[in-house]
Amino acid sequence: MGSVRPIDAPRVIRPDELAAYLEATEPQQKVLPAGAFKEELRRSRQPGYAVDLGFLPWTKASANFAFRPGEVTLWAGENGSGKSMMLSQVQLSLIAQGFRCCSASFEMKPFRQLKRMTRQASMGMSPSDEFEDELVDYLNANRLWFYDQQGTVRPKQVFAVCRYVADKLGMHHVFIDSLMKCVRGEEDWDAQKDFIDEITAIARDSNMHIHIVHHLRKRDDERAVPTKGSVRGHGSIVDQVDNLMLVWRNKGKEVDAAKGKDVDETIPDQMILVEKQRNGEWEGRISLWFHKGAMQYTSDPSCRPLELYSTGW
Repeated sequence: MGSVRPIDAPRVIRPDELAAYLEATEPQQKVLPAGAFKEELRRSRQPGYAVDLGFLPWTKASANFAFRPGEVTLWAGENGSGKSMMLSQVQLSLIAQGFRCCSASFEMKPFRQLKRMTRQASMGMSPSDEFEDELVDYLNANRLWFYDQQGTVRPKQVFAVCRYVADKLGMHHVFIDSLMKCVRGEEDWDAQKDFIDEITAIARDSNMHIHIVHHLRKRDDERAVPTKGSVRGHGSIVDQVDNLMLVWRNKGKEVDAAKGKDVDETIPDQMILVEKQRNGEWEGRISLWFHKGAMQYTSDPSCRPLELYSTGW
């Protein structure tokens, strides 16, 4: 086994690169004549014109839900519900679809995120050093970037990151984990509202899709499936975002299995509840099953890992 070279050094955004993006775009850059949009209108009349839609990793969900440019998706779940792990898989899937992604996790170092992605991409528990190096070289080809800062962060810094990666790096998707690291005080609802308001404006202006991880209110019964009203914070958070995805882990099934009880394997281990899709016609549940070795959420009880990366891509 060879030694593993550092894999999180390239493609990490430095704070000093963001200075010019700490302030909002000047108004004169946004005030444009009607003719500025003529070319886009002309393209929209051509056969085959379509918005670049991104899809979830699971084929069964593709007909019902899509990530659209210029939107914001809120991913909400309880602590330990698997939100961050699921989003690593979503990022790998979007990258495989040809999109560029930036991860701004204030709870996990890029090195740890890449370790998890390598496991998911390998579809097994023990990816080789060679596979790890190859995957990182693939991601490093302007497919995946990281903003390397953990702990709390000022909202203005997050806004600057979003503007920078849209303008300088041409990112299509940004993942912010989590809202509570960006706003001081869990009960500061006005600050949360203002943060989401600015994020939605940046998404629209940049035509980039922004994903935000958030938490649910503490509930008496964790076995119960959450609802839109379970989202922590001010109700305007849900009102402002375009899409709301509730991530629910079936802890009841896990507890029963741990106690040696017979469990029905056709009952899902995990669900995504699409509680809002502003520009889509469908809302509903996506049932998933967890493959522990691959750290992947799969489409059916057979638990076959998905191919998120193939040698030679």
